[in-house]
Amino acid sequence: MSFIPLEKRAIACSCSEMERASIISFEDFQIDLKRGELRKGRDVVPLEPQVLDLIIHLVTNAGTIISRDDLIETVWGGRIVSDSAISSRINAARAALDDDGQAQRLIKTIPRRGYRFEAKIHEEAGAPLKILPEKPSVAVLPFRNLSGDTEQSYFSDGITDDVLTDLSRYAELFVIARHSSFAFRDVDMSAGQVARELGVQYFVEGSVRRAGNRIRVTVQLVDAEVGNQLWAERYDRELKDIFEVQDEITSVIVNRLVGEISRQHYRRSLVKSSDTVNAYDHVLRALDYVWKFDPDGNRKAITEAERALELDPSAARAHAVISWAYLHFYNNGFTDDLAVTSRKCADAARAAVAADEREPWAHTVMGWTHQWIDRSTDRALAELDQAVSLNPASVYFRSLRAFSFTYAGRSEAALLELEAAMNLNPHFPLSYHIFCGRALFNLERYAEAVPHLERVRAAQPNHPNALALAAATYAANGQLEEAYATSCEVKKANAKFTVGFARYVLPYEEDEERDRFLSMLEIAGLAQ
Repeated sequence: MSFIPLEKRAIACSCSEMERASIISFEDFQIDLKRGELRKGRDVVPLEPQVLDLIIHLVTNAGTIISRDDLIETVWGGRIVSDSAISSRINAARAALDDDGQAQRLIKTIPRRGYRFEAKIHEEAGAPLKILPEKPSVAVLPFRNLSGDTEQSYFSDGITDDVLTDLSRYAELFVIARHSSFAFRDVDMSAGQVARELGVQYFVEGSVRRAGNRIRVTVQLVDAEVGNQLWAERYDRELKDIFEVQDEITSVIVNRLVGEISRQHYRRSLVKSSDTVNAYDHVLRALDYVWKFDPDGNRKAITEAERALELDPSAARAHAVISWAYLHFYNNGFTDDLAVTSRKCADAARAAVAADEREPWAHTVMGWTHQWIDRSTDRALAELDQAVSLNPASVYFRSLRAFSFTYAGRSEAALLELEAAMNLNPHFPLSYHIFCGRALFNLERYAEAVPHLERVRAAQPNHPNALALAAATYAANGQLEEAYATSCEVKKANAKFTVGFARYVLPYEEDEERDRFLSMLEIAGLAQ
């Protein structure tokens, strides 16, 4: 058998020919070239797109020594990369294949020459393809280079690669690997036809035009099932530092894409019949309820999350939602037994981490549990840092870490994270205004905090913690009538939320910040 690199084979052959050799098997692994995924048995092995590209290139050239220069040309598109970057990807590929640098069972290092794939390969014609997962599936098609200079293709490809890599870090998305989407670069098919061929629900396409020291990147998200455009944007930048521009544009695109896909998928979940609602749909609904920050919404969030777990006991994000809902009951006093509620919160957080240690939501709620229940700020921030490190492209998890920053004496850092989150995704949750309001209150910027908290006061009348923050802010800003009126709203939302309760439950690290907040609650007239 002769092996032809996938990217050359895909361009040279028709789509039907690609389908006939769509599965490559070795040991107990399968590579589905059409879907762009690696499977071990029946399970999909989570991989960054570039690592999968590396594995595919080695596998499709099994028995042949592949030099580092060849890897750079094929996997990195000819861009300059360090030896350590290549070694890191080789190590990740070995780990995914249950191999390591000592055994080298599958990927063997040939000193001073390169790497060779050792296993016996089988290409399977007509092998059954795995049905795409319940979560949203998306393909990122190669961004077109409109600069009139083929040498500039590295930049358009770089944008595409970065978007692919960052999107793949979102556990809630199924992202088609680079090899599969780039295989259609020169195929005479519309973007919609390519998306249907890849079997995805959404596709992303864009273009890059560079002229002098200016660059324009356009991008659009399309619903492949019905063909309508969901979101489109254009970014014009001055090229002072090309890599900084590339990173900035990628960050904006990715965060907007994830937000738009999540919103679209949530709307779809609401119109499904009861017998077609899956675990992921229940998680989406649970997340929507938990962000409402009222007792009824949190009870519904727990119900939806429990339904998700009935369908998929390994759904870490469902456990995380349950933990957060119980934390809301705890820190707002919506419970007759704080000890029982705190235990349920901690149990669900531990279950989330146990279900999936690579789920950022799991580490986020574990961090909050350490902060609010265990009163360990150091352990809390370590977990929250872990959540961010698992998906550094997401401002979402950085903003959730900012929630803890506001109690940990790091309000300046919290504001920076929140401002970035709100700029990159204009559909941010209303509760970001609570986070901003507390950070500004801690920094004694009361007049700036008021507009944030007035929005929350109007929209969340059953959220005593947020209303108490608004009351204290009014008092600190000299708006005593509004402060007193808001304190009455706190009592209406939950009469058990008093100054004494706030002193007991709020996890301020800085005594000065806690005492100032409590003194303003007293001035606002909140019950002792």
